[in-house]
Amino acid sequence: MSDEAKINAAAELADRYIEIILSTKPELLVYGVAGAKLEEIPRYAQKLTDFRQQVINNLLQQPLPDLPEDD
Repeated sequence: MSDEAKINAAAELADRYIEIILSTKPELLVYGVAGAKLEEIPRYAQKLTDFRQQVINNLLQQPLPDLPEDD
């Protein structure tokens, strides 16, 4: 698997992981957003983006399954 394919696979797995969290326990990732002021929302978005990148980086250290190609 090429480096680009590994990064794409890790990103897809990270997105699936985040989707599962958001659909089952969203407060784990977006706690405080509902009561936040409009100017604070970008900070919460950045925290979620940073979390996603951390998940991707950690997945890249693991053996990744071959994911089917989307047609």
